Amino acid sequence: MSVLETFYSSKGPLGVWTPVVVVLLNALGVALGLGIVQLFKFLLKPQYDLAKLPQPPVGDWVLGHVKHLLRKDYHRVILGWAKQYGRIFKLRILNEWTVVITDPAAAAQVLASVPGRTHNYKHIDEVLGGPGKISMFGTPDEVHWRNARKTTAPAFSMANVRRYYGGVLSAAGELLSSLDAEQGALGAVDVEPLLQRLMLRATLEGLFEVPDATALPGFDDLASNILLLMAEANAQVTDPVRAFFYSTPIAPLVSKHVARCRAALKHVVVFHGKTAARILARPEPSPDNTLLWACLHRLRHPHTGRKLTAGQLHPEVGMYTTAGFDTTASTVGWCMYAASLWPEQQEAVAAELRAAGVFGPGAVVEVDEAEGQAGAKRPSLRLDAKHCPGPEELAKLPRLNAFINEVMRVFPPTAISAERLTPDYPITVMGMTFPPKTVLWCITYGIHMSDANWEEAAKFRPERWLEDSRCAFAKGPGAGGAAAAPAVGGTEGPAAAIGGAAEEEAPSTAPRRFLPFGQGPKNCVGQNFGITVVRAVVALLLSRYAVSLHPDMDLSPEGDTLGAGGGGDSAQGGSDGCRHSAEDTARLTHVAVITKLKKLRLVLQRRDRAAAAAGGGVMVGS
Repeated sequence: MSVLETFYSSKGPLGVWTPVVVVLLNALGVALGLGIVQLFKFLLKPQYDLAKLPQPPVGDWVLGHVKHLLRKDYHRVILGWAKQYGRIFKLRILNEWTVVITDPAAAAQVLASVPGRTHNYKHIDEVLGGPGKISMFGTPDEVHWRNARKTTAPAFSMANVRRYYGGVLSAAGELLSSLDAEQGALGAVDVEPLLQRLMLRATLEGLFEVPDATALPGFDDLASNILLLMAEANAQVTDPVRAFFYSTPIAPLVSKHVARCRAALKHVVVFHGKTAARILARPEPSPDNTLLWACLHRLRHPHTGRKLTAGQLHPEVGMYTTAGFDTTASTVGWCMYAASLWPEQQEAVAAELRAAGVFGPGAVVEVDEAEGQAGAKRPSLRLDAKHCPGPEELAKLPRLNAFINEVMRVFPPTAISAERLTPDYPITVMGMTFPPKTVLWCITYGIHMSDANWEEAAKFRPERWLEDSRCAFAKGPGAGGAAAAPAVGGTEGPAAAIGGAAEEEAPSTAPRRFLPFGQGPKNCVGQNFGITVVRAVVALLLSRYAVSLHPDMDLSPEGDTLGAGGGGDSAQGGSDGCRHSAEDTARLTHVAVITKLKKLRLVLQRRDRAAAAAGGGVMVGS
């Protein structure tokens, strides 16, 4: 009997199962062989200066440090390692090295000179937009990125931001109406969905000049659909098996969650595609029109030079929509959380706003009656732009800006971003040479919260920004290093003032230790718009309401009892008996592409009504 008949036919020792078992054993043998080859390549690969870097103990010789990165609070694990092993150390992810950087000077050099992004960015784009739909956020093609960045960067000049600002004020009236109604009906407000809706409106009506975005089909479900896909994308980044399963045709048939994601993707793609089509259907904009929709209208294919179709433009539309609403809404949410934990800081900001007349009498007006729950009538509010502060006025309020800066330092929405991939040749950073295709991870949370970079890093202390106009820049011997390259298109206006005086320039020997919008050529292109919106919404809310955490914020989403942390530098004191430790906050935090709170339930008390009640007077108007 031949070998084929013995092992690949039903005549073998296991009967009809013989060929099945043999094929499986062959496949396992091939996989084992490939694994051994990869292991030897990993062991024999030139390490250059990687071998000199410290690393935490490897608990699993196959997975390396993967299990630590699967923890929900892995950003805090990495911060702990930075304190123990130094500001530059290495991790092993399967058979690849990742260099973690929390040193401001090294981060400045990497973000200025290493353009390559990891596969994670591309993967997130495809989960949010579909296979092959890559925006400038996730593209590994530098020509694509440079073309899109250069074309759209002028859209975020301060002249344009002032125009978009009107859309923010218009949407803010709906926000206040919803906050008043929900607080009145339920005694508390789930704030995050309302902030997300505000920012979706501001993005679509402001940046894209879409009239009445709330009337568009699919608008009401757009935020929840995007957030569902964002959560799935983040889970896949840390779980390759999940990513493989998600891509298979059988996945939506056996998993209700995947089926929901596929349905959400379909709705998101249709919405962004229609938005892109509306932009392209407009007449050719004049050359001096640099609004975002006009920039996207004139965007051309990076390699052919041809005008983009709606299908080709929709990834860029989707990227700006997602970045416009999610990061900004999360930042405002963190500001409300911090205001609740530190009421003395909240009152200091409110006092400054009151003294400056920010969103004072006449800013918020009642316009008509709207149907509420059970047919009840409730007032509809709008903001009168003539009585509202402009972007420049908000940028000059020291207390407000110090508070926002400190929130973005302690609770950065982009806590884990800024991965870079070295090119196909070795590169040198801070005198250390790294092999080709090495991941360099400049983790924002580690830079912001390291005691090596900040005095009393764990303390929430907005006063640090009032005491030092150059607080955003590193101090001492560690400050010597390459300064980051300027962003394509430049930065002007309010964003330039984050962390110090607007007119001052950073000396070349002082790298930034405060990176809420990233750094280098691939920093946040829309930061002028983002910080202006954050300032406006935080000022509006804290001038109108005294905010505190609802008692159910003392329970984490997993059901753990919070509020047990007291004393020490990590204590985060609140009001009304709600007192969160740093560990409590970590359990409420969802660490992802955009780091946000898993829930944010607030109690809002109108300041004008509280003042009227305290004075025994009668409140007139709103």
